[in-house]
Amino acid sequence: MDWNEYLATGTVTLLFLIGLVASFLPVIPGNFIVWLGVIVHKIWMTDASVSWKIVLLTGFITLVGQLADIYMGIWGARKFGASWKGACGAIIGALIGLFLPPPLFWLIVGPIAGAVVGELLAGRTLREGGRAGLGSLIGGVVAFAVKFGLSLCVIGLFLIDLWF
Repeated sequence: MDWNEYLATGTVTLLFLIGLVASFLPVIPGNFIVWLGVIVHKIWMTDASVSWKIVLLTGFITLVGQLADIYMGIWGARKFGASWKGACGAIIGALIGLFLPPPLFWLIVGPIAGAVVGELLAGRTLREGGRAGLGSLIGGVVAFAVKFGLSLCVIGLFLIDLWF
């Protein structure tokens, strides 16, 4: 291995690690950052990298993970009886949470608070809003598991194609 391969491998490893950590957070596209590592390696190393088939396959997996992340928060809130306003509140709360300090705290609490506020604006009780918030939290946990698992799948496919 020459210095270029070491640099490419180090950069891709760093992107993979950042993406895996970011997949813990709602709304943040951690799985996209992992896929970015695949793309960077392919462009950097050209023929010594993975095939374009793997780049496209892992891109599709990334898209599924991102859609699951968006859908699971809504699914969780709706499963626990949220109205459409509660589900929208969960999404808005997650987006607002990106910009409030400390961001990690608000990325978790934002969707819950948003679902509760959305339900209250829909004229529902605080108890119903609390159930919607709990559903949003459960949906977020499921979304994390899906995003993290699919990110590991992308890394695994990348390594298998690269080494074999």
